[in-house]
Amino acid sequence: MKTVRRGIAGIAAAALTAAGLSVLGVATAPAAHAATGVLVENATLRWGVSNESNNAGFAPGTWNLFSAGKLGDPTVGGVTLKTADQGATWSNNKPAGWTNHAGNVTVEDLQAGGGYAPTTFDGTRQNSAGASTSPASSNVFAETQLVFRNGTGRVDAAANTASVQWDGDATVIYYSGMTFFYVSDPELTVNADGSGEVTATLDGYGTDMEDQTKWVDLPATEVTLATLTGVDVEDLGLTTTPAYRGVEYTAPAGATAQVRTGADWGSFPQSFVDFVQTTGGGPYWYSSGGAADAKKPTLPLDISWTKVGPPAVQVSKTTLLPSGAYEVTVTGTGFDPNLATGTRPPLAGKPSGTYVVFGKFATNWRPSQTAPSSARKVGNQKWAVLAGDMATIGGPAAGAVELTPQGTFTAKLTVDKAAMDTAATDPSLVNYGVYTYPGSGGNAPTYETYTPITFAAAPGTATATVTTAPTRTTDGSADITVADAEGGAGTGSVDVKVEDGSGTEVTSETADLTAGKATVTLPKGAPGDYTLEVLYTGNANITEASTDATYAIGRATGAVSTTVTKKPTPAATGTATIKITSDATATGDVQLQVKRANGTVVTTTSAQLQDGAAAVTLPKLAPGRYSLVANYTSDGTVESATSTTTLDVAKVASRVSAAWTKKPTARKAGKLKVSVTAPGITATGKVTVVIKNAKGKKVRTLTGTLSKGVVTLKTPKLKAGKYQLAVTYAGDSQLTGASSKAKVTAKRR
Repeated sequence: MKTVRRGIAGIAAAALTAAGLSVLGVATAPAAHAATGVLVENATLRWGVSNESNNAGFAPGTWNLFSAGKLGDPTVGGVTLKTADQGATWSNNKPAGWTNHAGNVTVEDLQAGGGYAPTTFDGTRQNSAGASTSPASSNVFAETQLVFRNGTGRVDAAANTASVQWDGDATVIYYSGMTFFYVSDPELTVNADGSGEVTATLDGYGTDMEDQTKWVDLPATEVTLATLTGVDVEDLGLTTTPAYRGVEYTAPAGATAQVRTGADWGSFPQSFVDFVQTTGGGPYWYSSGGAADAKKPTLPLDISWTKVGPPAVQVSKTTLLPSGAYEVTVTGTGFDPNLATGTRPPLAGKPSGTYVVFGKFATNWRPSQTAPSSARKVGNQKWAVLAGDMATIGGPAAGAVELTPQGTFTAKLTVDKAAMDTAATDPSLVNYGVYTYPGSGGNAPTYETYTPITFAAAPGTATATVTTAPTRTTDGSADITVADAEGGAGTGSVDVKVEDGSGTEVTSETADLTAGKATVTLPKGAPGDYTLEVLYTGNANITEASTDATYAIGRATGAVSTTVTKKPTPAATGTATIKITSDATATGDVQLQVKRANGTVVTTTSAQLQDGAAAVTLPKLAPGRYSLVANYTSDGTVESATSTTTLDVAKVASRVSAAWTKKPTARKAGKLKVSVTAPGITATGKVTVVIKNAKGKKVRTLTGTLSKGVVTLKTPKLKAGKYQLAVTYAGDSQLTGASSKAKVTAKRR
């Protein structure tokens, strides 16, 4: 790899004078410091680093800023973040991905009303009042901070020691990206004398101000970001300003030498600045004699945390079925490894971790209270120990699980009540549960936890679904399902009963369950409503459950028809046959209504069916059109039905005749008796007699009104001769018209 010897601080002529150049240095990683005390979590590190890191760049239009996460590699030097897309890409269109939040890292800035909030891209180049940081000589700074969250570690406020680590990445960007480096996984160490440091891993790219297209991938290096002195560790955090003023820095050959005069001379830690020299931006981190020296000193560093609580256990499920073996997940927090030290092999004198067991224990079971081992009957056991000790106790195959330095573990236990009951026969063993207590004879009362496990049959559920409804002639079927509250299949059998609408039992049976399911027959039967009742009496894991399903067997469809076998007349009754056509024999009565054309009912007749048919009498009816409405009311087997048939009744034919009761002569009038007859009907109305002479000339027309079908007409005197008589009956409401002819010879006297 080519060594980058000179920075880009002097892109503009003024910058060359102000900042100078630097060369590659070698960083050395600080030694780790152990700490005692309590475990802490949710640690937050806030640091604005320096005013220079919140300042405008000397190159026109550029500024210095932070980004959460790692910016993308632009692949070449001399490019900057695009302002048009808020730093999403580089000026060469390569992805950059500036963001104010990534993982545990946030870039926040001071708000106008006080307090900090995630910054915007524009917020990285203006202060809380909205003033721009440009130009670099304005002494207006962006007031942003790098914020690392969710740190963990160990703190002893009484001893004034701390060791806290964070997981996350950030990018420190100068000149809008012409030079930048990554900061990863910072770690705080504070010693009892108040000294300390913040270390981190740096990574990035090197470039050359004389050839900015050069772009060299640098190796990741652990450095000291900040050197701390006079730190006061409190219960919930600390605030300190890392060393800078008066700190000497030895620049590599060829690089800008440190200037050690003036109120603000100093430097960030040697290893940190040495790495930044390789990126081309070294002089911005120590005094170089330029106008920017007053902006380079470190800003205050603020760290806060919360204490990890006492040992606590969460079990994924604490109510289980009585029968069967079940796996539960046990999560432990607060099991500080320093609290339990083994007194017997294999971890004697070392953090002994904690047993994590499912067992059936006596009421007084705690080792710290000298309870004997017989008070603890273990069914399934895991042992949570530090990673370095897992192999010592036989590894995962022997039940080893990792206990983290932060006191957390996750273990899976098998819970089997039946097996536990077989093993734990002593009547003093009464409490099922998940227990924890120190391993290897350690004495840590807070490690002793008890999470009760209860066993109860789950509420059973039963469902019945009619899959095929029965009919009068074919059986149907229903599917039955039995399950517990978690969907586990019921075992055994179900009692099944079918009742009709009156509650009378039709059939019953016991059906065996297969994988929680059974299919039963629904018998064919008479039409009506039915109920399928299902009862599951339960098993060791499922309580009693019942359900029902209703269904109906429908009646047979029927069609009613009316056939007139003898038409009625005004003088005589008729007959009709009513028939119910169905695949079942209809019984009961049928009704026939005779209706006039205007809908009025002439008569209503009922008859009883015989073999699905019945004959009814049709009344005498005056001529006209009638509707025969047949109604069948269901007998419970065949559905009700109705139909309408049209009946036309014609007039009865009449017969007219004439007889002389006194023949006319030339000197005397005569009498002619006209009779109109019809079967069973007395004719009414008028008759007309036309008398014509032998030559066909009309002599006289006579009319008369029938009385009881007869009328006698007085004929005039007629000259001697022969005459023809035409007798006509016009008909009435019931009779058709008729005519006849007669002859008469009139004499002189």
